[in-house]
Amino acid sequence: MESGPKIYLPFLLLPLLLHLGFTQAQQNYVNNKQLDCENPANDNNITRGYSCNGKQRSCQSYITFRAEPPYYTTAVSIGYLLEAQPTQISALNNLSTDVSPIPAKSMVVVPVNCSRFSDSNGSYYQHNASYTIKFASETYFSISNDTYQGLTTCQAMEAQNPIDYRELKVNETLLVPLRCACPTARQTQAGAKYLLSYLVTWGDTIPSIAKTFGADEKSVLDANELAEGDIIFPFTPILVPLSKEPAKIGLSHGSPPQAPA
Repeated sequence: MESGPKIYLPFLLLPLLLHLGFTQAQQNYVNNKQLDCENPANDNNITRGYSCNGKQRSCQSYITFRAEPPYYTTAVSIGYLLEAQPTQISALNNLSTDVSPIPAKSMVVVPVNCSRFSDSNGSYYQHNASYTIKFASETYFSISNDTYQGLTTCQAMEAQNPIDYRELKVNETLLVPLRCACPTARQTQAGAKYLLSYLVTWGDTIPSIAKTFGADEKSVLDANELAEGDIIFPFTPILVPLSKEPAKIGLSHGSPPQAPA
């Protein structure tokens, strides 16, 4: 008597387990790889953006930006740069009007819509802004690390713009993919409703960042695939899981990084 077909449950369960593992995975910390634009080894799915591994294809997210004279010192000017709503920036940061001056280097929390983007290398979360080149000296490096303070990377900009870095010209408009993310299934189960992309500055630590936003330290470590004692660098983004909408918080000041010699 012939027996029926043999079923190997581990093989049948493998696709499901892989899917569950992916949707619950966290994000890799960029770890200063964004500063080396010309190294092909640093052009990967870490520098190009946060993996689209959450339950949602788009979500409400938050990013931080520090007021920078002479151009970006009001909710209107910051909103224009980041393609965010000035009225929402004003309300969230307790500004009396959209044109109220913001002291230099003050941190501003900016609400953005975070959406999925896909290319041949994978799917990423990002909030799209656009930037028109103003000076002949501007590069993908200076735009991503100076103008946008590390909210994007030169690798992501080069990947999503058709213009070679040697051919950039004044008045050309570029797509700027700003790094953001939506909570994973695991983060949602733990109570996270939003993820905030916080730009590290001098003297920051994971415990100090978590305390600033009222977040659990381990949740911040896990969100960035970091371990206790790992080094974090100024002008790199750290994802902070939040259980509620963030509020205005005064933080220490910093300066943009310099291009490598």
